[in-house]
Amino acid sequence: MKFIQNYSVYAHDADSRGIMRSGAYTKYMQEAANQQLRYEKPSYYELFDSGLAFILSRIHIKIFKPLLRYDDFESLTWCCPSKGVVFQRCYEIRKGNELYAQANSAWALIGTADGSIKKVGDYDTSKYSTDEPLDTVQSLRFRIPKELPLEHIGKKRVLYSEVDCNMHLNNRFYPDVICDCIDGIENLFVTEINISFISEAPMGSEMDIYSSKPDENGLIYFRTKIGEKTNIEAFVRVTPYKEVQA
Repeated sequence: MKFIQNYSVYAHDADSRGIMRSGAYTKYMQEAANQQLRYEKPSYYELFDSGLAFILSRIHIKIFKPLLRYDDFESLTWCCPSKGVVFQRCYEIRKGNELYAQANSAWALIGTADGSIKKVGDYDTSKYSTDEPLDTVQSLRFRIPKELPLEHIGKKRVLYSEVDCNMHLNNRFYPDVICDCIDGIENLFVTEINISFISEAPMGSEMDIYSSKPDENGLIYFRTKIGEKTNIEAFVRVTPYKEVQA
């Protein structure tokens, strides 16, 4: 069974072309997940107050078609059968009967006081809507090819308006951070985003952003660092927008 929330693309979530920005897909996916926990209990914030927090480890998103300004759509999410210390969650974005995006993610449950990692069996998820995982997107960690050169392309300071209740950069902003660094993004369409979260970005910290050149398939790799510590590793796949049908 999947948990469903209905949304509309707000004007401020659309770019100059009137299509929803890639970072907004993660926003509406994550909001549906928050609402699922809120209604099916315990909520994320009830967990947090009890000394537990879900931390995103990996997310893989595929976007098939662009949503337009004011489009009505459904954001679906569900927990998946999990084991070990990895809690798996999937998402879909649908407009009518059409599939617009999918994502698969892996989460860790930690104790906020000591950072201890909890096992799946330590926490009862039976009250949450659960279904089988998607096989079109994976929650497995990927590796940036060692021989691939990454160029330092900019810096980013983590602002108050971007942090969550842990006072770290909210997961939903990371696609925006990296996509903002892609030359000519205003003429491109993001079809795939894959992010591995390695360490957190506290408010006020400054991250260095490194990127590869796009390959012949529109694949671009990214690494962000805070000091000497890697923050995320990611790849984005883009295609010319003129080749995409809304």
